[in-house]
Amino acid sequence: MDTRVEVGRIEVESRDLGEVEHLISSRYVRNRPRLLGRSSPLRFRSRAAWAGGVTVDRMIYGATVAVSTEAFETIVVVDVTGGRFDLTAGRYVGRAGEGGVLLYPPGIPLAVLMEQVTCDIVQMPAAAVTRLAGRLGVDSGDFRLAGVQPVSPALTRHWLATAAYLFDSFAGPDPAVSNPLILSSVVEAAAAAVLAAFPNSTMTVDYTPGAGRVPPIAVRQAVAYIDAHADGPITLEDVAAAAGVRVRGLQAAFARHGDTTPMGYLRRVRMERAHRDLLAGDRARGDTVAGIARRWGFAAPGRFAVEYRKVFGRSPGETLGA
Repeated sequence: MDTRVEVGRIEVESRDLGEVEHLISSRYVRNRPRLLGRSSPLRFRSRAAWAGGVTVDRMIYGATVAVSTEAFETIVVVDVTGGRFDLTAGRYVGRAGEGGVLLYPPGIPLAVLMEQVTCDIVQMPAAAVTRLAGRLGVDSGDFRLAGVQPVSPALTRHWLATAAYLFDSFAGPDPAVSNPLILSSVVEAAAAAVLAAFPNSTMTVDYTPGAGRVPPIAVRQAVAYIDAHADGPITLEDVAAAAGVRVRGLQAAFARHGDTTPMGYLRRVRMERAHRDLLAGDRARGDTVAGIARRWGFAAPGRFAVEYRKVFGRSPGETLGA
């Protein structure tokens, strides 16, 4: 329960293009940058943090730079906060200015043109996205990303809100993602936002009604597994494996017999455990609402307080040490 995730950090400033090339190659993928025309001297800065395969990076390219890269194995999303950013990935082409978002699809070499760009970058394992796509009925071998820009302005805003949550989760001297439960939820949120915002195979998959008859015992086995492992970063796949059924079958069984979802039940259990710890807490000992919420995987104290009041009829601050 007290296991902490190590969060790496680095801050780099450079005016040397070769040094920048080496940095990007070591952190992301092999690349070849070049300054264009009468570009002003390079001014580069990167402030990055990473854990669990997820990297957040605030980056500045203070010049006009063209970059060619090898294919990424990860999924990278760039939020442009200033300047202009052009991207070519095979047959996909995208352009973004301030407030725009571009995705680097894995498996395709890239050509990038940046003009005085400032941007926020999120990098995540491609497996996190394909695993989630599998829950939606698309096998990993069939999953494809089919564009480099969000499908609508509303989903652009959704991605930007998710990215802000990710950056907040890595911020401060004691980042929220050092808690493995929160890190797991961060990875899940990032993968879900990619599938929601960018064109991909899950948006066109045919719906297959039903998931086979799953007996109530599978729900009981899943509940027992969740109860025993709620203090760890468990996934939907873990729960389904423990119950001996497939993910879609387990979801259907919970809807039929449990009137919730497996992850909804997990969240309920963690809320109840947080309630128990609040009752046993002692402010004089240094216990806080935020600390207890984080212990059980709730990264945002304000949101936790709202959910807690809905369940228990009072604020967590009123419960602490009562």
